Amino acid sequence: HVKQEIMDADIQGALNQIDRSWKCFEHNGLPMTKSQVKAVLEYGKQVGYETVSQITDKEINEIIDKVNRRNIGGFH
Repeated sequence: HVKQEIMDADIQGALNQIDRSWKCFEHNGLPMTKSQVKAVLEYGKQVGYETVSQITDKEINEIIDKVNRRNIGGFH
């Protein structure tokens, strides 16, 4: 799960403030990278979610895996 205090964060608001908001996100107790957070938020917006809490752990795991595969061998 992402940190409790941002579970109900507005997805669009978090995207608008991505340069600061990404630092608040973690998943399964681990901090998330800016590219992971942005991908999760963009996914949530694309599927019509309004708050971070609507995104399931399964969805977050899949998105993080995709971002990590895309960043293998590069810097992020």
